[in-house]
Amino acid sequence: MADVRVRLRGGPQDGHEVTVSADSSGKPIPRITIPARTRNSQAVPPLLAYERRGRLPDGAWEFRYVGTEA
Repeated sequence: MADVRVRLRGGPQDGHEVTVSADSSGKPIPRITIPARTRNSQAVPPLLAYERRGRLPDGAWEFRYVGTEA
């Protein structure tokens, strides 16, 4: 599997870019989760959930923030 560039929109990670795995057709996985940052290093951070929306004109894929998971 190849990797593709993903731009995150909305939520705490708005504007960040990450690389995710793509399937055999070249589309990235449909949903990703990223640990949220916490001030307390002992705390278990929630996961920020982003879902695939579509491809951007510059070739990156857009993922929109859909909420958090425990």
